[in-house]
Amino acid sequence: MDHKVSRPQTPPPSTARKSRGLLTTFAVFALGLMLADGASARLFERRNNTADAAPGAPAYGDPSSAQTRTINVGGTQRTYLIQTASGSNGPAPIVVMLHGGTQTPEDVWKETSMPTIAQQNGFIVVAPAGLNKHWNDGRGSVLGGKASTADDVGFLRAVIQQVVQQDHGNPNAVFMFGPSNGGAMTQHFACQSGDVLHAAANLISNLPVDEQGDCKSSKPLPWMSINGTSDPLFPFLGQGSGVVKNGEQQPALLSAEQTFSFWANRAHCSNQTTDQRIGGSDSQHFTERRVRSGCAGGTQSIEYIVHGAGHTMPGRPIKSLLIRHYIGDGSTDVDTGTVVWDFFRSTMNGGASQ
Repeated sequence: MDHKVSRPQTPPPSTARKSRGLLTTFAVFALGLMLADGASARLFERRNNTADAAPGAPAYGDPSSAQTRTINVGGTQRTYLIQTASGSNGPAPIVVMLHGGTQTPEDVWKETSMPTIAQQNGFIVVAPAGLNKHWNDGRGSVLGGKASTADDVGFLRAVIQQVVQQDHGNPNAVFMFGPSNGGAMTQHFACQSGDVLHAAANLISNLPVDEQGDCKSSKPLPWMSINGTSDPLFPFLGQGSGVVKNGEQQPALLSAEQTFSFWANRAHCSNQTTDQRIGGSDSQHFTERRVRSGCAGGTQSIEYIVHGAGHTMPGRPIKSLLIRHYIGDGSTDVDTGTVVWDFFRSTMNGGASQ
């Protein structure tokens, strides 16, 4: 390298930090746009036809199929969307779907096929609302807004209890999943109140190192993890302590594979894995499905590693080159709603997920 040429072009440390901060801020802004509704939907060209979707994927959800409810938790009025089960014989399974940071329940409802699958399979879908569009997931810091201090564990427990009592929900078949902040909240809830869950899944999120050492619930939960290898917000390889993003110090995070191993080990799964490649356009963009069998109750835990994908749920592409640059590429190798429900359903029978 010619140091005489490159040295004058290198910005001073303070300028470099400001540049990194601006890039992070823009990335968070871009993520918020991607997750938002309305005008941003035109920018991100949400899935409109089957050519854009994972092969054979059901349609994404329509919030008009849900009703909004209010519940008072600790003196605070909270809300959630619910789509009840029609034609169900006996108590119906409950799937709790947690939105990402900067999202609303309506946003996540429209970004997964889970509500459509619920209509076809006779289970209840619930999408609670985090205060100020964020969950208090235990990290103490989030990108794109002020970290919540709400009692979200208590809120989610209250929602589940109400659905069991009012909607003939099955208390022995309660499932939870979510992307990003919602995935971190799913893990936090599983650590604090895993006794009310039957199985869970974290999407595009990692377990904080501190949570690993303070995970209270001892119930073994069959687990699913879905992560992209090029995720800039929840890095696939994890995150060390002292990292500052968007002007806030971030918690140390386990890697995606360490996160999955943590949950699979707690479910008493075998250490042996069965690997399968799914789809993919080339050697850099494909999905790897890893299964650990022999878990508690004869179940499995499953990890989806989406090679080449970023901070996006599998099932829809990202057509905007600008947004793809900041949050990474999408993938249509699998449909998120389909693989998550197939996994949840398999755990009720102790059988293999297809």
